[in-house]
Amino acid sequence: MNIMNMIHPIKTLSLAALVCLTFLTSCDRDTPNPGTGGSSRTFTSGEGFFILNEGGFTAGNSSVSYYAMNGISTGSSFNNLFLLANGVPLGDVAQSMTLINGRIYAVINNSNKIVVMNPHDLKVIGTITGFAGPRNIVQIDANTAWVTQMYTDQIAVIDLNTRTISGYLSVGVTTEAMLLTQGEVLITSQESDKLYTIDAQNPTIIDSSMVIAPGGNSMIVDANGKVWVLAYGYWATSAPGGLFRVNPLGNIVEASMPMTSFDFATHLTANATGDSLYYVNFNIYRLSINDLTLPAAPFISGTGHAWYTIGIMGNSNNFFAGDALDYVQSGLLYRFNALGVQTDVDTVGVIPNSFLWY
Repeated sequence: MNIMNMIHPIKTLSLAALVCLTFLTSCDRDTPNPGTGGSSRTFTSGEGFFILNEGGFTAGNSSVSYYAMNGISTGSSFNNLFLLANGVPLGDVAQSMTLINGRIYAVINNSNKIVVMNPHDLKVIGTITGFAGPRNIVQIDANTAWVTQMYTDQIAVIDLNTRTISGYLSVGVTTEAMLLTQGEVLITSQESDKLYTIDAQNPTIIDSSMVIAPGGNSMIVDANGKVWVLAYGYWATSAPGGLFRVNPLGNIVEASMPMTSFDFATHLTANATGDSLYYVNFNIYRLSINDLTLPAAPFISGTGHAWYTIGIMGNSNNFFAGDALDYVQSGLLYRFNALGVQTDVDTVGVIPNSFLWY
């Protein structure tokens, strides 16, 4: 659940309605493959990636799609795969999806659960419940994962063997994005402008001095081992966000690129070599890891689109972007080459949220 489905449903629906009116789009697209005979469809590692479709808030229509980049189905997309494989819907507002110990962990925010499935056929292996608005999951070691939550100041600790919540870590604020690096977990918050550092093996806060901006929502490690944090600010106070470069050795904010107003900057990602960054802020922007200012002009315009997510899949420079259209109908998946030239477009599910290479 991104900013469209964030903390207060009333504000969420109003903002979503505004975006729907602003970003309605039409274009030519490939005929979607609905994944006919889905329970028998299987996926081979290295041939493509899954698309987690968020679905509308309270609509219960989140879903999983797949795009093939190699093999006999190259260039094809397949939709409604979880429903076809399991006979039940995925849930209400799919937030994130991660591969842990060879299994997919899909975080379903408004259903307060994590669905564990086999990536080979998307059959459910188990479901973890008891969350308070789960957001993102990160693996700590072979037996443990942590889950951030938006309605409590505690991170849920997951026992990966029993697939249950085994405990909680108190942070003092709600938590959002996480990144494990150098044996430490960096954590952002929707409401705080701090970047928190927790020792992964002795889970206590060891640093909370780094000031970025509230609304930190995504983090990546670049080619130099530096951590980049993207924040969209805090809607309740209209505090602006920004892009920040952090040296994890010493927990130092080395570069700050503030935005001038509360906006919608999300889904920070990097290219295959880790020397270029991309993010969505109505338009799609690109910058070098050596830049010290935000790009003035978009890499790909948002005119006629409602860009919602981006990703570089596999080891190629193929660039994919999810278009949420009106946030009600099925969204679109665009494929671009390294120059930003569109090479493909396919229909996926409602509000394409994130990608998982498999």
